Amino acid sequence: MYQQYLTNFDTRHLPQEEWEYVVVGSGIAGLYTAYTASKAGGKVVVLTKHTVLDSNTDKAQGGIAAALGAADSPELHLQDTLAAGAGLCDREAVSILVNEGPRQV
Repeated sequence: MYQQYLTNFDTRHLPQEEWEYVVVGSGIAGLYTAYTASKAGGKVVVLTKHTVLDSNTDKAQGGIAAALGAADSPELHLQDTLAAGAGLCDREAVSILVNEGPRQV
């Protein structure tokens, strides 16, 4: 029989680990969740796309965007965010964020 895979898919000999919590993402929310679960005694693993520092939280450098200046507005912030999101943003969620954000900052 022709084998069409590069590896044997017999998983009986693969090492196995068990976790109580699997956290997907190493941004601030994921790391806080993992930390909290660990402090409560849980066995936790964090899955990330590359390294623990390869997250949008790290890239944000602690910044918070809000339309606060005289030359800025929630509408401009909305348009910038939707453009940067390349069609992936939920318009209603972004609208709430940009309109309520300035009061929260």
